Amino acid sequence: MAGRFNIGAKIDSAMERVRQAQAQAEARAAQMAAAAQSVKQPLTDAPNAKPLNADEGRYLDSFQEERAKKKGLPELAAPQPPGATTPSALPANEAKEAQQEKGWKTSEPTVVQTSKQGCAEATLTFLEQSDGENEAELSPEQAREKVRNRADTLAVSPSGVKEMGVEVNLDDGATPDEMGAILGGMGIEVTSGSSECDPKALSGALKKGEYALALVDSNALLNTTLEPGQESQETGQLHWITIDAVDPGKTNSKDDDLYRVRDPANGAYWVKASDMKKIVSEAQEKHGSGGIMTVQKEKGRASKAPDHLAALARRNLERTAPLGDGNGGASRRASVAESS
Repeated sequence: MAGRFNIGAKIDSAMERVRQAQAQAEARAAQMAAAAQSVKQPLTDAPNAKPLNADEGRYLDSFQEERAKKKGLPELAAPQPPGATTPSALPANEAKEAQQEKGWKTSEPTVVQTSKQGCAEATLTFLEQSDGENEAELSPEQAREKVRNRADTLAVSPSGVKEMGVEVNLDDGATPDEMGAILGGMGIEVTSGSSECDPKALSGALKKGEYALALVDSNALLNTTLEPGQESQETGQLHWITIDAVDPGKTNSKDDDLYRVRDPANGAYWVKASDMKKIVSEAQEKHGSGGIMTVQKEKGRASKAPDHLAALARRNLERTAPLGDGNGGASRRASVAESS
């Protein structure tokens, strides 16, 4: 009889472990399925912006009802209405406090690119708009104009970047060197640059209060949001995005971390660290360029002397080289079968 009781106790113990494992899996799935805020304005040249009513002239954006989805990852979603409660399972930015201490706002909406080659400009505009030291709130148009002015200044002034072989021109996208030079002109330092995504280093940089820019393959990025079997097998284009938040995983592996991506073509959403490693690797394999650069704005950057900003632009070029010389300028919408 004692043996039977022991067997029964072992079965009960095993069943309890199964129930606990299921509960943990369900909790993690709920967290991963939480939606992140996305921008709602369609690109002016978005090939899939379809009129809901020809008489009204309103358009359906690709990451509303027709947005792509993938099991286990947060789907793109509209912001919650005022007064709505936020589910506890939503991913949380563990870097928020440190970033705010460094002068970032951490709450600015994603900036939409205004042309098919405008992902670099939109990424820089998002950084400009996210500066908590700005005396007044900047509209996307005002922030974009400031970025353009910095780029134009670098293009025509004897800043030293031209002598280093960098021709700054945002009209056709931007290479990593162009991004580094413009960031320097904006008073933003490139603190590191790599042709790979190291989740431990990236999560650590974000938690120190930094932001990150990534140069990835547009199709590989989009595939992280699609159902199995729906992924595109075609090579996309090099595409600039911002990574501005990290939600730690439930294991000791940093590959389980979640990163919030600010995608100028598709809005804001969360991507697994393991997927970020893959899409950066695919960019290098398919384009010979790609990677991650971490950035931090200088305090009081708006009042920095031109000579100081020019020197910072040159120093940034020392850290952008690992990303290659490919030109990032893609516009891949979530429900479009082909990249532009």
